[in-house]
Amino acid sequence: MVEGIESIRKKIEEREGGLLRALSHGQMVMMSIGSAIGTGMFLGSGFAIKLAGPGVAISFVIGAIIAYTVGLSLAEMTKIAPSTGSFGNHAEIFIGRYMGFLVRYMYWFAEVFAIGADLVAASIYMSYWFPEINPVVWMLVYGIALFILNSATVKAVGTVEFILSFVKSSAIVLFIIIGSYIILRPTSFGISYPDATYTSLLPNGLLGVWLATVVAIYSFIGVEVAGVTSGEAKNPEKDAPKALKTTLALLTFLYVVSMVVIVNIVPWSKSGVGESPFVAAFQLAGIPAAASITNFIILTAALSGANTDLYLSSRMLFSLSRGRLAPTKLGKLNRFKVPFNAVLASMFGVAVMTFASYRYGSSASYLIAFGIAAFGGIFVWLSILVSHIAFSLRYKKMTLPLLSGAGTVLLFGVLISTAITPGIEITIPSGISVISVLTLLYFIRYKEPADENKIGKSKLEKMLIPLKKYVKTEKEKG
Repeated sequence: MVEGIESIRKKIEEREGGLLRALSHGQMVMMSIGSAIGTGMFLGSGFAIKLAGPGVAISFVIGAIIAYTVGLSLAEMTKIAPSTGSFGNHAEIFIGRYMGFLVRYMYWFAEVFAIGADLVAASIYMSYWFPEINPVVWMLVYGIALFILNSATVKAVGTVEFILSFVKSSAIVLFIIIGSYIILRPTSFGISYPDATYTSLLPNGLLGVWLATVVAIYSFIGVEVAGVTSGEAKNPEKDAPKALKTTLALLTFLYVVSMVVIVNIVPWSKSGVGESPFVAAFQLAGIPAAASITNFIILTAALSGANTDLYLSSRMLFSLSRGRLAPTKLGKLNRFKVPFNAVLASMFGVAVMTFASYRYGSSASYLIAFGIAAFGGIFVWLSILVSHIAFSLRYKKMTLPLLSGAGTVLLFGVLISTAITPGIEITIPSGISVISVLTLLYFIRYKEPADENKIGKSKLEKMLIPLKKYVKTEKEKG
């Protein structure tokens, strides 16, 4: 590796040093899947089916295509500069300090509300068995448990997440098998297929399919986790890009096939966020025991998603603190080499959504959290694509990269469409409000590096002079 790239990596490693490098490739994949497979898939998919009807599978195919453009872009940049700050550091390196600041805070913002959404969903699932207990109780119980777990060593978090992610991904495969059997014997289970007409398959037309894509995107958000975990991986240069590609392939298969199975069992008009369509599928097929088991599995999925999201949000705050873009206390590690204060601050979303659930009810508060988290997630994905475009144009001296350019256009279109998507109109207004506050904070307090050792744009420009030579060498090596 040439001197310029090595200098960048050393700077990042110095400011984000102290974390325990203990995650394996398998744990990185499972943590990525753990973040992705959650309420977007198990509960939000009901919302997507309501919007698109049986054509929801097309929505998830579109989401997969966009996710691939993001994943491949991040994989290339992670190979050059793996770190806990990941795409936040990439934005700082290839675009500028302000964008690095904004991306990491927006990701933290998205993840803390995703935690809240996951726990709201968990409370809805618990109501399946205990309808007489206030759902807020379950949010508090699970929130405290997750906080304790994430305050321990990353090995514990990685091990628990590996188990939970394996269970829920295996459960989806089992659901596909059982669901396929039900579909092949419809009369035995009292179900009927949707008519093969345009009106029946696309009841809300192509617009409905497009609007439902935001749920697909939300369901895929989490593939970028492999980039974040590279800062605590044993072999980040090799394992992080590999984990990204493995996660994308697994999620695409599980999501698209699951949607095909569900829409052939559950009438689209009966879908929503009051109950998981996975549970509804077995109920309609007259298999109550299977429905209860499925409810337990998707409960573990929600907790798994919340667990990973808490890990991610705390690491983003840690990265910001070590980059002198957040209070220094958030960058301190406890005896388990975990940023305890950052974990505590990241419980903010749980507190807000617990109040919202108490005030507005579980279903309404879930859509609120979904909309707020969706903006942050989409914004971060856009930053990954734009960072890759900047990297390609400025240092690889190539024309506009096709995949990154196409992904940017599609993703921006999905974001704009949330303004007319019933139930999540809050997405854009909430995002603009947060960006405005963060921008004001940046220019008042964090515009200039706090000390000369901080990676500032001018120093990065000097260190990146040899990058063109490095990229050329890598291309010659094949």
